[in-house]
Amino acid sequence: MTIDDEEATRPASLVDTLPSRHRTVLRLRLAHRLPVVEVARILGTNVEAVLLLQHAALDMLRGRLAAEAGQEDGPADHRY
Repeated sequence: MTIDDEEATRPASLVDTLPSRHRTVLRLRLAHRLPVVEVARILGTNVEAVLLLQHAALDMLRGRLAAEAGQEDGPADHRY
């Protein structure tokens, strides 16, 4: 595996570190491009909960990426 290959797979491996529901929401919303209403139906929850999970998941990823890059002023890595 080259450095480019490692960089390309890093975001996917970071997603794998997320809690299950956060990971599921991101995959359904981003990889499968499902609308929020459909994700809520699949998960048996409401639109607001899906949006909160999505926001929290993206915030966690930003924090982890910032930490890896050595940036101290990135978003906090919240535990949801």
